[in-house]
Amino acid sequence: MSIVIAILIFGVLILVHELGHFWAARRCGIMVTEFAIGMGPKLFGIQRGETLYSIRALPLGGFCLMLGDDADPMVKDEEELPVDYSDRTLNSKPIYQRMFVMFAGSFMNFVLAFVLFTIIAAVSGIQSTQLRHVSPNSPAEAAGLAVGDRIISLNGSRIFLWDDIMFEISFGYGRPIDIGFLREGVRHDVTVTPAWTGERYLMGISPTPRVGLFTEPPAGFYRASAGEVLTEGFTRIGFVIRTIIVSLTRLFTSPGFDQVAGPIGIVNFIGDHYQATVTAAAEAEVQTRIVVLSLFLSMASLGGVISANLGLFNLLPLPALDGGRIVFLILEAIRRKPISPEREGMVHLAGFILLIILAVFIAYQDILNLL
Repeated sequence: MSIVIAILIFGVLILVHELGHFWAARRCGIMVTEFAIGMGPKLFGIQRGETLYSIRALPLGGFCLMLGDDADPMVKDEEELPVDYSDRTLNSKPIYQRMFVMFAGSFMNFVLAFVLFTIIAAVSGIQSTQLRHVSPNSPAEAAGLAVGDRIISLNGSRIFLWDDIMFEISFGYGRPIDIGFLREGVRHDVTVTPAWTGERYLMGISPTPRVGLFTEPPAGFYRASAGEVLTEGFTRIGFVIRTIIVSLTRLFTSPGFDQVAGPIGIVNFIGDHYQATVTAAAEAEVQTRIVVLSLFLSMASLGGVISANLGLFNLLPLPALDGGRIVFLILEAIRRKPISPEREGMVHLAGFILLIILAVFIAYQDILNLL
């Protein structure tokens, strides 16, 4: 089941990404010769107008092939194109339009992540940054924090999510944290040093939850507002991007790739989430509709995180990625003339080979972690 769910999640994310490229290309008047989901041999294809819509054998990946693109088998030399098509190639368009097409895929992944995070917040509620509990004799109490305080900044940076606080505590490794908070509308600032419990760092605080838009709040609790739900959806994308950047930094500053997961690791992670949700539901003997809703929210959360990951990863300035193509377009704008297609193609090919090697290595690490 985990494999089926993983394929569905990856399929939707890739479909949304490629739809972004497809929509942008059509808006710019670029001819799309093929829109494919998956890679490898073609399993099924249907021609609609000038575009072939196909499904490929490998369920990971996809592409939106535009006229004049390096991989387009329809054209070896743009000078050979009929006059009617000469102004519909990718390279015939202004630089800003080509950048728009390259960026559109990642943008759509960010949009999907926003929609998923917003739906989750609307249904299950949010964890506000207002303190519901401060443990006695904890670092937070010693610093002067109290129930009802609303944390608004950490180390000078504005925050909106409770996860920002937990992230700072976990990855601060015991370093003092400058906290800005509001008490009865007045801002105060304190410094708190998390304490090591033998397993993790803790500050001794817990959040005040807000129930979802469709839930009647129990006594003493409040329903999240529409504004809070939308803010949650937007700021969580920023939170995910931040965690990705920190993870990438740790990847290059610490030995080992044990914190990096590829498709195999993600499938296993999805399977663990699925099994944990089903097991918890069975032990609680809850209704089937609640189990289904819990599974949906869990998979939607994973989908949102992976979608934001995919959007950011494709914008990295690496060859063979959308970000790498954008770099070449920036260089073209600076030089005021395009870089030789042969040279650019060689760079992207080398980058693609390196990405394949990295993917194989990460898959090997995923397998080792499963053993």
